[in-house]
Amino acid sequence: MSMPVPSLDDRKFQDIVDECKRMIPHFTPEWTDHNVSDPGVALIELFAWMTDLLLYRVNQVPRRNYIKFLELIGVSLEAPHPARTEVQFRLIAPQHATVVVPTGTEVATVRTTTEESIVFATEQHLEIRIPTITQVLVARDEFSYRDYMPALRNPTLRVPIFEEPPKPDNSFYIGFAGDLAAHTLLLQLECAIEGIGVDPKNPPLAWEYYDGSLRTWRPAMLESDSTGGLNRSGQVIVHIPTASRPRELDHRRATWIRCRITEPFPGRRGYSSSPRVQSLSAQSMGGSVMAAHSEVIRFESLGRSDGTPGQTFALSSHPVLPRRQGEVLEVETDTIGAFEAWQEVEDFSNSSGNDRHFTCDSVSGQIRLGPAIRLPNGLEQQYGAIPARGRSVRFSRYRVGGGTIGNVGQQTLTQLKASIPYMRWVTNPMPAVGGTEAETIEAAMLRGPNVLRSSPRAVTAEDFERLAMEGCPDLARVRCQYAKEQDDGIAGSVRLWLVPKMSTTDGPAPPEQLALSDRIRTTVQDYLDARRMITVRMVLGSPAYFGISVRVEVFARPRVDKTAVQADAEKTLYRFIHPTVGGPDDRGWPFDRPLYLSDIYGQLQRLPNIEHLGFVHLIAIETNGDERPITDDVVALPANTLFRSAKHTVTVK
Repeated sequence: MSMPVPSLDDRKFQDIVDECKRMIPHFTPEWTDHNVSDPGVALIELFAWMTDLLLYRVNQVPRRNYIKFLELIGVSLEAPHPARTEVQFRLIAPQHATVVVPTGTEVATVRTTTEESIVFATEQHLEIRIPTITQVLVARDEFSYRDYMPALRNPTLRVPIFEEPPKPDNSFYIGFAGDLAAHTLLLQLECAIEGIGVDPKNPPLAWEYYDGSLRTWRPAMLESDSTGGLNRSGQVIVHIPTASRPRELDHRRATWIRCRITEPFPGRRGYSSSPRVQSLSAQSMGGSVMAAHSEVIRFESLGRSDGTPGQTFALSSHPVLPRRQGEVLEVETDTIGAFEAWQEVEDFSNSSGNDRHFTCDSVSGQIRLGPAIRLPNGLEQQYGAIPARGRSVRFSRYRVGGGTIGNVGQQTLTQLKASIPYMRWVTNPMPAVGGTEAETIEAAMLRGPNVLRSSPRAVTAEDFERLAMEGCPDLARVRCQYAKEQDDGIAGSVRLWLVPKMSTTDGPAPPEQLALSDRIRTTVQDYLDARRMITVRMVLGSPAYFGISVRVEVFARPRVDKTAVQADAEKTLYRFIHPTVGGPDDRGWPFDRPLYLSDIYGQLQRLPNIEHLGFVHLIAIETNGDERPITDDVVALPANTLFRSAKHTVTVK
């Protein structure tokens, strides 16, 4: 795309005249007649006209040359990125056959009198399958398992699912045939009233799934539980995230979810006896799929070929999102009404005169066909084929979208724009993130010198970090290290710690937003594989996260709203102790930097409505949720670890 050329001096004729008239009292105070009939004013206008012509010419030279040089070295404006989020589809009722939500299904926000609806499209097929329970296991720990299926077939055995009495980490495993990632399951349980001792509204149970990316058990989203902690017959509705993967457990391969005993909450009792499950069945209530801020335009006619080299066509809507399979230029063949697909390329340097190639500028939506270049011997060489004169040209399908407007809040994508049988409703449980605007000319000019100084190859640690961020817009931060010891991974390899973008900055950091998805991992791997040396071995991973909870007492100034003071203090703490926007420079908590007690004092004492602070306590949150008070004034970070905010408590006096 040709970059817009800015003006070095944007003054016009009248601006110069007015500026000269304002200077008259300073240099010639005796000159008092400033009317257009005055000879002096006529001379001012004459010279202003000549200066205006000169500025017009000057404006075409220096910055234009700079921009054209950037184009020469391959710098162009970057297209906007679309926001993405997970969209949940819910069925009217469990079905007896697989329900398919096709790729490109559009969902949107509600249109109002002042705002247009914002459209998102699903990125892949969603098949809501019928779940089949193949295995049921019970375990006292994560090493020894016992088959519980015989007890379900013969309920008179009255076999408890946990120890007597139940202990933390006792688990009840349910295995399903096939892959049920991104499914919403309804579990129908028939339970005996024997798991006594617990609060049925808040039992010490955790429903979890196996995360294939992190290779560990993670909390599943529990929508409802009418069993009172497996104490009565009822239903459990649980969402299995997209990161779920089948795994082998006790030599049985299945998609697993489990119900695990946890430590009781402070002041609450645990189970005094184990629940008993007498029957178990499962049904699919819906599923989830990733969607991006985009709108699909199909079979757009671009006109007819005039048979000349270097033709350009313009798409009616832009910016255009990166093309996927099947999103290509199509040219009419000798058979009227029949079209053949052409291939998109980055440039025509390797195209011959017979290659059906085209380029597409994502920002401007301009389609360009191959040019003819005159060689030193006077002959012309054609790069890329040219459609015959009069042939119809169209684009099969393309997607438009992107920008910050797509960063919509949770529970806002509620309008299904396509008719899908048996579908009850749709929504997005999490906000959409990642939407960015197109690059500005100023940003491109700043990026130009970096392009000259940097190599498109990944050699140094800085190269790996820069290229990883360049290849995946969903990353917030990257750290690269060379593994020197065997326990660092693979000795001699390159380790990359990837931190994804997060939408939550004013509350506890949700673990699901910190998890590194397979899509991000694959995108970075593929992008760097094409740019690293063949002898380099890469290991991609997610940093460890150290949970910190701050408990602080603050004294507010007189006659201020204590609720607002508490909200401001909590927001400050959440943003300061944050992996992507926290730290002293607001660019994410630095790797290996400790957290000092004085950091908390400094952040809170800057708030205008806080007079002084009382006690400040730091609490470390272990991976299993246990709390460990910090007695020192500093919290050190292990290697390749970042702080994350757990629940902060601010007491206002």
